[in-house]
Amino acid sequence: MSEIVKKHILVVDDVPANLKYAEQLLGERYRLTLAVSGAQALKFLTKAEPDLILLDINMPEMDGCTVLTRLKENPATEKIPVIILTSDADSAMEIKCLALGAVDFIRKPFVTEIMLSRIETQIELNEYRHKLEYMVDEKTAVIERLQDVMSTCFAELVESRDGTTGGHIKNTTRYFSVFIEELAKYDRYKDILTPDYRRSLVRAAPLHDIGKIGINDSVLRKESTLDKEEFEHMKTHARIGGDTFQNIFSSVEGVHHSLMGADALEKVCDTMVRESADTEFLHIARDMALYHHERWNGTGYPTGISGEDIPLCARILSIVDVYDALTSKRSYKDAFSHEKAMDIIIHDREIFFDPELTDIFISISDKIRECLMTKEQTV
Repeated sequence: MSEIVKKHILVVDDVPANLKYAEQLLGERYRLTLAVSGAQALKFLTKAEPDLILLDINMPEMDGCTVLTRLKENPATEKIPVIILTSDADSAMEIKCLALGAVDFIRKPFVTEIMLSRIETQIELNEYRHKLEYMVDEKTAVIERLQDVMSTCFAELVESRDGTTGGHIKNTTRYFSVFIEELAKYDRYKDILTPDYRRSLVRAAPLHDIGKIGINDSVLRKESTLDKEEFEHMKTHARIGGDTFQNIFSSVEGVHHSLMGADALEKVCDTMVRESADTEFLHIARDMALYHHERWNGTGYPTGISGEDIPLCARILSIVDVYDALTSKRSYKDAFSHEKAMDIIIHDREIFFDPELTDIFISISDKIRECLMTKEQTV
């Protein structure tokens, strides 16, 4: 029979008598580490992660508020629950500590039953949180795998109807990936383009032309320039793509609302996943499909919105979308050189494209050229 592993508690108090008393009350139930100062506690936490911290508020040199602030600023310790130990009945201090991230208070002198109850409650809540995070991670991983499959299959479906578009999808996604990695270095975009969001963007990018599935073969496969009526029909692919993902999103919402019989934890987990991985991906895919032909000056289609009203993901995509179209051979035109394509994009800065994004795209011209060379070598 395996031995039960005791939960680990770090007790921080500058009064040795208080540490001794806490050890007497808790020693049989928990594995304890005792620290006589905030500095000693923080040093210990660089090597270990306890299940709970009991933290005295009134200590010399480094008080409990300072320690608590340090804990919550450090990603390695920010999620460890902290119960404040205090002999003061100061509501202002309680409010301050709660705002800093404390989960509860235990007053001195310690009352055994109250102390044990509050400790057990917080440890149980922490276990619940860990379990929930694990379940969310598992469900998110499944959803991301499904997104990858869907993205690949849909892109191949478009390619099966138009081989040119299929190559365009792969190339545009390559340029797009390089571009957003660069954008994430800029202060204006780094809080938006988080690693998770960038992964969703890259998954969604191959789907921006999915609406071309609804375009007639006579138009989609035409080997010469489209006439006015044919071009108007081709333009509907943006609306078709946007509506497709909006319908998928609405269906997913309906499925989630109809789920019944799951236990409380499962419902919370499903809600968290629904509100992050799957819906974010579908929102991005919809915006890319619907808005990637909008123009900065409002002369694009299908909605005619302009400037920053165009979603960021679509503004980014529109630049690499045009770059690939310019540098690719079509039945009605030869491929332009990298330099000519960049000149055209610079010319259309603030007309078709977001001027700030255009400047950043131009600044990574060498990286984009490398991607183009890779494309040419695989043709």
